[in-house]
Amino acid sequence: MKFLRELAKKPWLTRGLAVGTDLGGVAHHRPSIAATGLWFYIGVATVMFSLIVAAYVLRLGNYGADPASVAAATSSRPWWTLAALCGIPPADDWQPMAEPALLWMNTGILIVSSIAWQMARSDVRHGRMDKLPFTLIAGGVLAFLFLAGQLMVWRQLVDGGQFAAASPAYAFFYLITAMHGLHLLGGLIFWGLTTTKVMQGAKAGDVKTDVNLCAIYWHYLLIIWIVMFVLLLIT
Repeated sequence: MKFLRELAKKPWLTRGLAVGTDLGGVAHHRPSIAATGLWFYIGVATVMFSLIVAAYVLRLGNYGADPASVAAATSSRPWWTLAALCGIPPADDWQPMAEPALLWMNTGILIVSSIAWQMARSDVRHGRMDKLPFTLIAGGVLAFLFLAGQLMVWRQLVDGGQFAAASPAYAFFYLITAMHGLHLLGGLIFWGLTTTKVMQGAKAGDVKTDVNLCAIYWHYLLIIWIVMFVLLLIT
């Protein structure tokens, strides 16, 4: 009940309060403009990636097929594929793309990058400014390695003649990886700004918000990539 009473309080309606009066921590927990902007951006990006997933699934299936062809198409697929799990017969022009082994390595690199960002978050929270430059640099360098690995996958596919026009599966792969890579590049801009501040001797309080928001953004991009990677694997 105490929790409900706290929610029902309206300290901003209290008369006679001077500017800067402590309202029991209410003002201290007000989200910053940067945090609000980040969560708004994440919301928009989530909607965009959700639309890509929806378009992917709709383009994948031949939803007008008769039940007999559906059973024949799904029975020939491994049980863990989307076609077998959901009974979706693939479209006639849908050719499953190869699974470059490098994608697994890239996924591991992005996971380690996210771990480095979480370590940086812990460093700035506990004031370990001597370790913070190393964890920040590790997180950014690993992100660059991930992008380089994705470009290498593109190169492998192109060398094998697997262009976007070869199959809708390839077209969606290029779209998904390009959009995810662009979001990661945008995050690297703020990584560069934050790392520059730290290298110039900024105090923990000056960069705490920046590091926290960058870490949240990296974790978000990791989740998005894992979802997309699983979607590619099961189709």
